[in-house]
Amino acid sequence: MHLLLLLLAFFLPPKAQLEKKANLNPAVQPIKLPRSKDKVKPGKVCLVAGWGRVAPNGKYPNTLQEVKLKVQKHQVCEREELLKKFYKSSIQICVGDPKENKASFQGDSGGPLVCNHVAQGIVSCGKKNGKPPRVYTKVSRFLQWIKETMKSHQVQETD
Repeated sequence: MHLLLLLLAFFLPPKAQLEKKANLNPAVQPIKLPRSKDKVKPGKVCLVAGWGRVAPNGKYPNTLQEVKLKVQKHQVCEREELLKKFYKSSIQICVGDPKENKASFQGDSGGPLVCNHVAQGIVSCGKKNGKPPRVYTKVSRFLQWIKETMKSHQVQETD
């Protein structure tokens, strides 16, 4: 499925569409969605991309940034004082090693968490200082809504 088009469908008014079809090439490809029962195991290294800040008081970059981050056990987010009241393991993924100084950050929200070429998560929230771990929405828990939304916007599924 075209996740980018799905995200556009979510943020744009009803019936809003791209002016023309995206041209697929080696740099522009659809991304696969997970199956409904897919789970990303702790320790898995995934890729996050975004246009967010790279430092707490830094500017937004002019180029797309990407970082490899490790999925954590749910308990890592559940014991973080500032995250535990927001974190719901049934619909969210805890990502980013607290011992490392790398994470998604302000401006990356809505971006993909890609594991083995599959969009497993969406950047959601974290601590204001940008330190890991951070919270991502589980794409697999919202597949029915995604498919219904794509159908209502007449977005074609890919294999």
